[in-house]
Order: sequence, then C-alpha cells, then structure tokens
Amino acid sequence: MKEETKRENGEAVEEIVAQKQGNSYVLIGTGGMPIGEITYKLVDVDTWLIDHTHVDSQYRGRDLGRQLLDMVVHDAREQGRTIIPSCSYVLAQFKRHSEYEDVWEKRDTGYGDPYSTNSITLPKS
Repeated sequence: MKEETKRENGEAVEEIVAQKQGNSYVLIGTGGMPIGEITYKLVDVDTWLIDHTHVDSQYRGRDLGRQLLDMVVHDAREQGRTIIPSCSYVLAQFKRHSEYEDVWEKRDTGYGDPYSTNSITLPKS
C-alpha cells in the first residue's frame, strides 16, 4: 500500500508505505517514522488472532486502519486462514462489513475471542 497526500499544486508532501514485519503490518510515514500498525498471532495452523490496531492520531480519519486490516484479511484468504477479531477496532469492522464474513472465526462469547482478558470469568473469592 502506498498513499500520497498532495498539495494544490500537485507536489507530493507525504508518502505512507505499509511494510510487512513478521505477523504485523507497519505504516511508515515521511522521514521513516512508524505511524500505525496492526498485529496478529497464530492461534493454530488455521486461525489468526488480530490483537492490536493503532494509527497515530494525526493520521486518523484517512481509512488507514481499514487498509491495514484489509492487508491481513488478504493474507488470510490467500493462506486459507480464519481470523479471530480480538482487537475492538477489528471486531467493529467485522460486524459492520459483510465482506469479512468468510474469514471471521466466530466464538460463543460476547467478545471477539476466548483469549481476551474480558472474556475470562474469574472465580469469586
């Protein structure tokens, strides 16, 4: 992914590039500084858990988080994987957009996955 922001005269003032780094994608802005990321973990050979999405506040509202999500979903489809949306942003996107239905590994919890700390019921003392 490559996005450019242009001035009125057509000069590019900013370039944002996504780089795959292990089990994540990182957005690199002008000057080589990271401005966003999405990370996922291997749950088993067929399932990934997306556990974190972040875009720096000054870059929000440009659909960069969604573009990061789409890269992970594309990889999952190519490799025949399903995704558990542990990250609240990803869970919201999965609920809003039916195009993610084919990769969504749904669980019987109110949360995106049984690994979320919010889905663990602690014994009463």
